[in-house]
Amino acid sequence: MKFAKLFLFSTILLSVMNCAELFQSKKKKDNTNALLAALFVAPGCGSSAVSDASGNGTRYTFTGCSGDVTTTLRAFGFTANAVTFGGGLQGTSAGSTIVTNASSLSATGNDSKAGIEITYIMNQADSTVDAMIQTTPSFAGPGVQLSPTVAQWLDGAIAAPFLTTPSSPWSSSVGVPKTVCLEVHKENSNGHIFGWSIPCNLANRSTYEFEQEDATITGGITDGRIGLKINKAVIQSITIYTSVLGLSNSIQ
Repeated sequence: MKFAKLFLFSTILLSVMNCAELFQSKKKKDNTNALLAALFVAPGCGSSAVSDASGNGTRYTFTGCSGDVTTTLRAFGFTANAVTFGGGLQGTSAGSTIVTNASSLSATGNDSKAGIEITYIMNQADSTVDAMIQTTPSFAGPGVQLSPTVAQWLDGAIAAPFLTTPSSPWSSSVGVPKTVCLEVHKENSNGHIFGWSIPCNLANRSTYEFEQEDATITGGITDGRIGLKINKAVIQSITIYTSVLGLSNSIQ
């Protein structure tokens, strides 16, 4: 009976919030999203502040999430498509996606920057995760494609090997959690894409493990969202940084 009452209360609360959303100011909408996020928080499911050697940001953890994916991720600030909960965010193809509903830059202006950390598990040898950084709602722009053993840089859906500093193979992440740290800088309208195959707080932020300098991005870099294409993989968590990760001077 208590569970039924709690379920009924949650349903009514969501209905009221959804109706009220049409008439709210941006500030009130932000407050509503915060209330929704609090409603869906559970052990291993929700957002938390991060402040460590790599800087400051927000970590979104999905390992303990269950229920309606669309509603839960909307509360966390994402739009989801063709993903499910199961030990994290489960995706089955390149059409399984999440993208932030707003810009997620760590630095703005002509030299905008954005950085993330992802913990994921590849389900098969041909699994991939496309981490789109400074992307659009349609997933245009720069990013990094992760396979079980290596990374490539992305121009939209087109992947190419890192050339400035090649990506060296790492141990397979099929069935094993793997954490990577990635950042994209907009430089002279092109992209400076780089990262490390370890957590951000363990990375030498002055030396990049893999890097593509002066990457030509079709259509330029026009938005600051973070998106993931989850092809036969599971996302356990994603951290979006509000401080800049890379400290090395780029070649300009």
